[in-house]
Amino acid sequence: MSALPARNTPSRPRSRRRNATRRWCIPPAILREPDETLEGSQILEEFRGDLGLLLWNSLRDVTLWAATPEERREGLFVAQAAHKRLGSLANSSVDPALEVSLTTLAAVVSSPGTTSPEIVSLVCLEVSRWAQERGAVGSAIAFAQAGALASPEDAGPAALVGGLVLRWGRLARAETWLRRAIGLARRGRDWASYAQAYVDLGTLYARRDVPGTARRYFTQAMRAGRRHGLLAIRGSALHGLFLLNMEAGQLDDAERYAKAAMRAYGRGHPSLPELLHDIAYLWISRESFGRAIPILQKLLVGRTEPAERMETLALMARAAAGTGERRLYEEAWSGAWSLLQQPGAPVAPTRTLLELARAGARMRDWLRVDMAARLHAAGTLPRPGDRRAEEALAEMAALARQPYPG
Repeated sequence: MSALPARNTPSRPRSRRRNATRRWCIPPAILREPDETLEGSQILEEFRGDLGLLLWNSLRDVTLWAATPEERREGLFVAQAAHKRLGSLANSSVDPALEVSLTTLAAVVSSPGTTSPEIVSLVCLEVSRWAQERGAVGSAIAFAQAGALASPEDAGPAALVGGLVLRWGRLARAETWLRRAIGLARRGRDWASYAQAYVDLGTLYARRDVPGTARRYFTQAMRAGRRHGLLAIRGSALHGLFLLNMEAGQLDDAERYAKAAMRAYGRGHPSLPELLHDIAYLWISRESFGRAIPILQKLLVGRTEPAERMETLALMARAAAGTGERRLYEEAWSGAWSLLQQPGAPVAPTRTLLELARAGARMRDWLRVDMAARLHAAGTLPRPGDRRAEEALAEMAALARQPYPG
């Protein structure tokens, strides 16, 4: 058999054709948790009474409308539905900003065939921000997800959902949204969403204790940030690389990344206090206790949230113990402890209690070491496979076994 004749017409390189095909493969995302039997049930848990029902009905309207093909949306709702929604809204006393958003979403019911997906998505994201400001994480995710479903070709809402679900701790669901955001962003050339999704994937894999994969994603985000002039997102990626190196004990590299992250963030960035807190921890790890104290004192001026404040005070106690400043140590230790003992205080974070125990051990204050260890033992035990928490628990137990008077 003779060979086929050579083709005279040029063809695209195979890799190019493959990439052109791959760019249209947008992965699906997980829409709800396994134990979520009713869509948007978190809304009814976080907001009781009429407000919860208003929000839940609005969410259901949007998700039903978004799931319906565009050509079939006309006549999707009965004629009285919009009047009923607006009547319920008029008879309730809701936040004026929320009232405007829910009134706008009523257009999904009154004019389902002509309502703009972009506007619906934008308003859903506004409701999500409103819920975030009130600490209603489940409601914030539900409306952000509705916004992403309303505008399914837009990477921004998908990336937002991924970030919110990540902070909620649902890693598998977060990863599906972040990978979807990356695909949409690459196709739509939305480089900000693209880079941010890679930052969040890096954070996700750092939480899973897979540092090699986390490093790869942070590096991808850092390069995208540099290539497209996204300085703040580049700062987030550098911050992630700083934490990975610090966790690995590569403190010189960690310090280099920390300085680069600080330059990228600049003044006024919302993540700058968190970066400064982590830098203070780096100085403490290097036993440069005197360098950490001024940073922590500056942070305490602006930190009012109890969880953040107790964490900073615990680090301050350890830094003061390292310099031998007894009075500062006792003030910081007692300040963190009083926050832990307040009514309604959350379960004491392992890291905060560990820092208090380390501070007490350095000052040979064994009574306080025992207090921290006992409070930790009374709290939630680490999940199986949580290596860092298990190591912290073992260190806490070892510190508590030290003899102390009385």
